[in-house]
Amino acid sequence: MALHDSGVNFENLIRDLADMYPYNVAEVVLVEIVANSLDAKATEVRIDYNPDAKVLCVCDNGIGMTKDQFQKYHDFAAGLKERGAGIGFAGIGAKISFNIADKVVTETRGSEFSAGSYWYFESPRRLVWEDFVPKNLNGLGTRVTVYFRRDVDIPYSTTDDILKILRSHYLPLFDRKFLELYSRLGFYDEKLRFIVNGNVVEPFFLENELNLDSVEKVKPQDQKGRFLGYGILGIAEKEYPISEEICGVLVSTHGKVVKSDFFNQYPGEIMPRVFGLIEVPELISFLTTSKTDFNRKVNIKKFEALYSPLRQVFKEWLAKHGMSSAEDSDSDEVRKLEKEIRKILEEVPELGTIFEGLSTKRSALVARRSGEEPAELVNGAQSTFPVGEGEKGMGGGAPTLPGMGEGLSLKPLSETSGSSPDRATPIGRKSRSGPRVSFESNPHRVDIAWVDGNDVVINSGHRAYEKVRRNDFARRAYCIFAISYAIHRFLDPLEDNRGGQFVNIVDRILDAWGRK
Repeated sequence: MALHDSGVNFENLIRDLADMYPYNVAEVVLVEIVANSLDAKATEVRIDYNPDAKVLCVCDNGIGMTKDQFQKYHDFAAGLKERGAGIGFAGIGAKISFNIADKVVTETRGSEFSAGSYWYFESPRRLVWEDFVPKNLNGLGTRVTVYFRRDVDIPYSTTDDILKILRSHYLPLFDRKFLELYSRLGFYDEKLRFIVNGNVVEPFFLENELNLDSVEKVKPQDQKGRFLGYGILGIAEKEYPISEEICGVLVSTHGKVVKSDFFNQYPGEIMPRVFGLIEVPELISFLTTSKTDFNRKVNIKKFEALYSPLRQVFKEWLAKHGMSSAEDSDSDEVRKLEKEIRKILEEVPELGTIFEGLSTKRSALVARRSGEEPAELVNGAQSTFPVGEGEKGMGGGAPTLPGMGEGLSLKPLSETSGSSPDRATPIGRKSRSGPRVSFESNPHRVDIAWVDGNDVVINSGHRAYEKVRRNDFARRAYCIFAISYAIHRFLDPLEDNRGGQFVNIVDRILDAWGRK
């Protein structure tokens, strides 16, 4: 058997790889090996764990590796997979395992290549692998066996423990409706099954499994009416229905749950029972390496075009069921703040690409019986100026463009729409420069402000805001700071993950000051 040296400074690299993840290394190993099986188009993913021997084995019937993939699987210097190419990275689970494992045995068989490797520490500072002919595969697929060190605590020991982890990370793949969706999209086979310690896990319907109430199936659309994904929202019978660390709307891409989000909505005491799951395939292009968040910096406008509709359907669902956050309206203060922000944006023009506007000239449709263009009314509006009126009897006020704000707007009638067309005439308009500013009273929330779609929401219930409310100059300065900080955090949400004990430090300092 040929002996291969893993080379490079693997000790630092495997430590750095593990540090990217916010959960236990043994869980990372399991989740990442399963991700590789899913990328290989497996219809069966077998997971077996022996808690006495501390041996984990993941075997699939996917397409197997090519010779090039097999080499990269063992190569610590190889680059990670291209963004958007799948939910796994070649060999990252096996590589990370060497933080807590002694050896990894891998066997793979593809249509034109088959190989096996015995990967182990020849000495404390030297990691090597020997190749061999695979013996445990009857057909195409890959089998990875990880031998954890005996002195390491593994966070799973039973079938239920493993199932809990799988559902936390791959919940859509356990639901029949989502499996049907993935089958139509060509991502996974509808017959995909997980087999844990010999037990076949049959898919279910989430609304039944979690005893959901107030259930609504949602299909978020972008501003052009294009469907972005599919999801379900509801109120679970029990708090934290998936795990004690997860509630809110789970956002997934290609079946991988990336994060849970309340989209800056806080519906009160019922929050731990609020459950949602929304799949948006195009978000795969924004995955961080650890797949536990999205990197919006890749393309902020495109990311918001995909993410804002999720926020909108969630807000509409909350409102429909009487769970909206309390809003504080102060139109005069809002107008003054928006004017100040527009002036600031002239000095910091790159921020204008984040929000709709900066006086963008566009064509808005105005309802007219004699209009030459067929159109349809859609939910969501963005105001324009100057203020004008449509034809008498066809609606008044300034024409609106499709957007994420409240109200209705006209858009060109799509060929696939079954609606009866209205008639409209396009006219040149300018959209309002952004961002918009709004207030929300949420005294139980520590955040001083946050970005919500095209709005920056200032928490008028925050103790620090209460302290400056009666002083016009202090209140204005506070609001400008709050807006700036909210935008900063919006642009770099991953900073909170890196901050450790300093997460939300500005919010917390101001909260403490407000208590004095």
